[in-house]
Formats: sequence, C-alpha cells, structure tokens
Amino acid sequence: MIFSNKKDIQSLSTFLDQFRLYINADINEIKKENKVKSKKLLSLENQILALANTIEIQRTDDLKVYGEIMIVCEKLSDGFTNDEIISVSPDPKLNYIVKTINTMNLKMKNAINEVSTILGQYEEQNYLKTVDDDIFRGGDFKKLLLGINSLNEKITAMLSENYRFALVNEYESGILSQESKKLSESAMIQAVTIEETAASIEEITANISQNKKITNEMSAFGNKMDQASKESIILVNKTLSSMEDISDATTKAFDAISVISQISFQTNILSLNAAVEAATAGEAGKGFAVVAQEVRTLANKSAEAAKLIEGLMKNLVSKTNEGKTTSKLLVNEYAILNENISNTLNLITVVETASSEQEIGIKQINDAVTKIDTFTQENANIAEKVKSISANNLKFSKETVEKMVSIQFIGKEAIQVRQKEAIAYQGDDRRMER
Repeated sequence: MIFSNKKDIQSLSTFLDQFRLYINADINEIKKENKVKSKKLLSLENQILALANTIEIQRTDDLKVYGEIMIVCEKLSDGFTNDEIISVSPDPKLNYIVKTINTMNLKMKNAINEVSTILGQYEEQNYLKTVDDDIFRGGDFKKLLLGINSLNEKITAMLSENYRFALVNEYESGILSQESKKLSESAMIQAVTIEETAASIEEITANISQNKKITNEMSAFGNKMDQASKESIILVNKTLSSMEDISDATTKAFDAISVISQISFQTNILSLNAAVEAATAGEAGKGFAVVAQEVRTLANKSAEAAKLIEGLMKNLVSKTNEGKTTSKLLVNEYAILNENISNTLNLITVVETASSEQEIGIKQINDAVTKIDTFTQENANIAEKVKSISANNLKFSKETVEKMVSIQFIGKEAIQVRQKEAIAYQGDDRRMER
C-alpha cells in the first residue's frame, strides 16, 4: 500500500513536471491520463488534469490569437493591411491587444487608402484635396500626413507661381513676338534704305568726282583764258600803240598832202599866168603855152589827187580815231574780262577746294554708311533670330499654359493676366491679378 502511494505520488510529480514545462512553453503538449491507483490521490489527479485541460484549451485559443497576431504583424510589416485578427482569447488582456492591433491596422489601412487616393489624384495633376491628418493624434504617422499636406501646399504654391509665370510669359511673349516681328520688318526696311542710301551716296561720290574733274578742267581752261586775256591786253595795247603811230603818221601825211595841194594850186596859177604870157607873145609863145597847159593839167590832176588823198586821209584819221577809241574800250573790256576771269578762277579754286573736301567727306560718309550697312545687315539678321526665338518662346509659352490648364489646384481661377501696356510693377505683381 505504501509502495502504491509512492508510485502514485511519483506519477503526479512527473505529470506536474511535464505540466510546468508545458506552462513554460518548453513543450507543446502533455498527455492527460489517469495513472493514480489510490482513491485519495485520484481526486487530486482529476483536478490537476481538469486544470491542465482548461489551460490547454486556453493555450490553444491563445496560440490561434498569437498566430493571427504574428501573421497580421508580419503582413503589416510587409505593407499589407487587409488582414484582421478574428480569433478570440479567453484572456481579456490578450483580447485588448488584439483589439489594439486591429484598430491600429484599420487606422493604417484608412490612412494608406487616404494617402493612396490623394497621391493618385496628385498623379492625375489634381491638387485640390488634402489628406485628413486627424486620423492620427500624433507621432510619426501624424508627421507623415502633415508632411504630405505641406507638400501639397508647396506644390500648389509652386504651381500657382508657375501658372502665373506661364500666363505672364505667354502674354509678354505675344507682345515680344509682335514687337520682334515689327523690329525684323523695320530692320529689313532700314537695311534696304541703307543700301539705297549707299547706292545714292556712291552716285553722289561719282558725281562729285566728276565735278572735281570738270572743275579741274575748268580751272585749267580758266588759266588758259586768263593767259589769253593777258596776252590779248598786251596785243590790244600794241594795237593801240600802232593806232597812235598810224594817227601820227596820218597827221603828218595829211600835212604833206596839204602842202602838195598848195603847191598844185600855186602851180596851176603859175601855169595860168604862163599861158597868158604865151598868148601875149603870139606865135613865139605857142610852144610855151602848150607846156603851160600841160603843167596846168598836171597841176589840176595833182590837185584832184591831193584832194582825193586828203579825203582818204581824213577818213583814215577818222577810222584811226575810231580804232583808237575801240582799242581803248577793248583794253578796258579786256581788263574787266581779266578781272572776271581772275574772280572766276578764284571761285573755281574755291569750288575745287570744296569739291575736294566734299569728296573726302563723302568718302568718309560712304565708309560710315558702308559700316552702318554692315551693322544694319547684322541687326537685321539678329532681329530675324530674335523673331524666331520669340516665336518659339511664344509657342513654348502657349504649350506650357495649355499643360497648366489641365492641372487643378487651389487659387488657380484667381490668377489672370493684366491686359495693359504698363510695365512698372512692384515686387511679384508683374502684370498679374492676385
């Protein structure tokens, strides 16, 4: 009997050791068998087995809960929030943990869905909504949601500024395109005008060179005329001197003719007296009368010739005087002509000097116009490039505005372009309606 009790006690002790190991989770199961033979110890064994069965059932339920907790937490750590712990434990503390985990999982699921939905809208360029940051009371997840909303504010501010800039750029690019087009057209017109001006200046240069050549020829011709005029004055003076000599000779000849006329008159009287004397002498005086008649005839002829010569000499004196007067007038006229030629030569010299200066000046102007033409051509090319760049910029601005139109964000409708020419704006205003 004593030996039987010892054996039963040993069995109970062995079971309790196994039960302790089970409770400590050193083993996963225990064998619940009645091994006690003693009636006194059988009741104790049954109580111990009942307790072990209860603990095993509770342990099994807890293991289910722990298993689901592990699965849910592992999936949650991998980013999955769709699972939920549905098993229930007899332990209220463990159930509270389950409830806490399920609540945490649900909040995270709702937050992730909220963030995913908002980010999906952001991906579609819709920034009108923000994340509900009241899902969490604080902590890192609260910071995450607040960070997403802060990012929305910064993106909205950036989009507002970009949209405002795009509208301004589109508006000003349109003006720039129009002005650059006008600039290009003006530059082309200016280039054509400069080319025409250059051609005209070249023609003027040629005319001035030709005028200078003609002026030089006129100067040479004027010098020849001046020399000829001076020589003419000398010749006229010589002619006048000759006229004076002729006048003196004519006067002397006229005096000699007067003497001849007087001699002829005296001879005629003497021959007449001789004829009278011959007639008185009779027959003896006939021969002398003939001679006297011949002498008288010659005297008459000499008188007639002297009278004729006297008339011619008077005419010669008159013509000589006229020649002297004309020569004096001619000397005066040549003097005036010489003075006029000198004045003309002076004027030609002035014109020649002016033509030379004009030629130098027009060459300088021509060089300047050539440089201006070169610069104008370069300006025209630059204006054409500016026109092309402004057109591309306008195209890019319109494309940017068209892209920005499809993006939705808060305050977009309030952004407008001021349709006016004034450009004196302060700060960030820049032709924009705030």
